[in-house]
Amino acid sequence: MKTRIDKYILEKSEELVFITIDETNELSLEGYEVPEGGLKVPLKSDVLVKSIKDNKAQEELNMMSMVDAMLFIQGVDEDFMYNCEYDKFIEFFSKKVNFDYMQYLGFMSNKSYTEGEITDALVYIKSFLRREPENVDALYQFSIICQELAIRYQKDEELESMNDFLMAALYSLEKIVDLDDKFSLAYYQLGFHYSNQKQFVKSKLIWEKALDYGIDEDLAGEIQDNLEKIDFKVRYEEGYNLVFQGRAEEGLQKLLPLEQDNPDWWNLLFIISVAYKSLGDLGEAKKYLEKILIIRPTQVDTLVEMALCLAEEGNLEGAIEFLTKASKLRKDNPEILCNLGMAYLHNGNYDEAKYYIEMAYEIDPTDEVTVACMRQL
Repeated sequence: MKTRIDKYILEKSEELVFITIDETNELSLEGYEVPEGGLKVPLKSDVLVKSIKDNKAQEELNMMSMVDAMLFIQGVDEDFMYNCEYDKFIEFFSKKVNFDYMQYLGFMSNKSYTEGEITDALVYIKSFLRREPENVDALYQFSIICQELAIRYQKDEELESMNDFLMAALYSLEKIVDLDDKFSLAYYQLGFHYSNQKQFVKSKLIWEKALDYGIDEDLAGEIQDNLEKIDFKVRYEEGYNLVFQGRAEEGLQKLLPLEQDNPDWWNLLFIISVAYKSLGDLGEAKKYLEKILIIRPTQVDTLVEMALCLAEEGNLEGAIEFLTKASKLRKDNPEILCNLGMAYLHNGNYDEAKYYIEMAYEIDPTDEVTVACMRQL
């Protein structure tokens, strides 16, 4: 199973050494023929070193050690050049000694995870998924391991790596519920992913599915607590979506009750303002923008929105004042500069209009709004 985190485990191949077996009679494996040119056999270097130190190299370098290392390298690199030959070797070995390599891979992944060897746990479960990419239990184990590694990268402040592992876990969990839509533990984990991504409506729906399909009592209690914690964010997201779907009145019904407990939540105040503006009530829209500017006087989006409201009322001097403040705070934003230039143009000040629109064009000559402003200029 190809994943975005493959690059992080390639270094595990450095823990292996290779020996060459030239003749079939060097192996006691009935039916298996060593390929022409010999069989490149991997061994874990710590096993080899220990064997040599104990003067028991020949005794210790048995086929089980070879098979373990073959399974391991297949988890590290599913495109490794000898993987097909290793598959044949493993099959012959399994038949000879009645060895269940899938059960072994699951066991070794769990064992490594329990012992804190999290990357080894990941390698073994990836080897399992190479053979059974739609095994939901293995996919779940993979997701849990990725989440643990994401936490470790977060502690080391390696945020890009953390995000790669979180996204790999998310993909795996989403694949599980596609394969088995009643896998409640996957829904439980997915709820946290969506909540962390600020997709609160989706998180709520997913956690409710986990409860519907049945889950451990303690986990169910945790889900209920989380649902209560995100309830106001769910209602905000629902209201936000309604406003931007053109259903401002319905959106306000969701949003306005939230203001009492969240009077300083500028995002909420901003969306309420947008809702009122879309309904044509510029007075109420400006009132909410003013509330934001009291607590966040340099909030650029609010300054721009206030300017647009004033311009719509015909107050171009006021619009220019707010856009000038915004342009000083975000000097490389061509949209703000264009708005400022157009405000000057409509106010009859061609020189200032030319200055700001040309400045926007220098920053991004491909921006459609800027190009349109240049044409009008």
